[in-house]
Amino acid sequence: MHVLLTGGTGKTSVRLARFLQNENIPFLLASRRSSSAAPSGMPAVKFDWMDQSTWKEPFQYRFAGGGTISAIYLMQPLVAEPWKPMNEFIDYARKEHGVKRFVLVAGSSTEPSQPGVGMVWQHFLDTGVDYCVLRPSWFMENLSEEGVSSVIRDQGKIYTACGDGKIPFVGAIDIAAVAFRAITDSQSHNCDHRVLGPELLTYDEVAEKLSAALGRPIEHVKLSVDQRYEGLVSAGLPDYYARFLADLEAAASTGSETRMDAAVEKVTGRAPRTLDLFAHENVGLWQPVSQ
Repeated sequence: MHVLLTGGTGKTSVRLARFLQNENIPFLLASRRSSSAAPSGMPAVKFDWMDQSTWKEPFQYRFAGGGTISAIYLMQPLVAEPWKPMNEFIDYARKEHGVKRFVLVAGSSTEPSQPGVGMVWQHFLDTGVDYCVLRPSWFMENLSEEGVSSVIRDQGKIYTACGDGKIPFVGAIDIAAVAFRAITDSQSHNCDHRVLGPELLTYDEVAEKLSAALGRPIEHVKLSVDQRYEGLVSAGLPDYYARFLADLEAAASTGSETRMDAAVEKVTGRAPRTLDLFAHENVGLWQPVSQ
């Protein structure tokens, strides 16, 4: 087996690559920045969803022991209609290069045939390929991204439109662990997995956990959906993506993310990691520089 990982420098792709690396399974990272952004020792090629001339690059790569790509991990591009290039690439990979299995990361609310990557999921069903769709809840790592972490560090605040909505925050390593099984198990999963964390938390409770880890108060500031949208645009996000995120948070405030299941433990054999553990492991990201 040889695995192509799109979104090659993203939170889950790099972690999945490490799982593959540890099991000596050949893989290739694919991203717009190619090897310049890849972790040391990990092979990478240039790949751009919106530039079809780059689609051949992964299949021209020469693996050390020979072999060709047989499975692809799919992360959507941040464009208005991601399913269009994704479905075209899936067909190209299937028909021109014989790729047999696809694992897609989708949103937790994604359903087949819905606009967005639901259209990619439907394409799997229509074409009959081996597939798995991962529907993770919100990443714990969102709290450690540069923009959010700097606000927590410098202002002691988390801004959202989530209100009192409860969310089963999940770690990227748990998503990668489920993806590893979906890609490498001899029998294709041919289903979707909700990849959720072990507890339902409001952002007020997230702030309390960060406060406990940091030893100083962190506050959750509750915004309206329009206030959140305007803040995201001001932070530099594209208009359509800022609106998408603001609406997603507004939906969470009404309970759209309030669900639990045991998929991580069922698929991987271990329980998902807690936010308390994540906070303690990353406490340095939120500490003022003087500390």
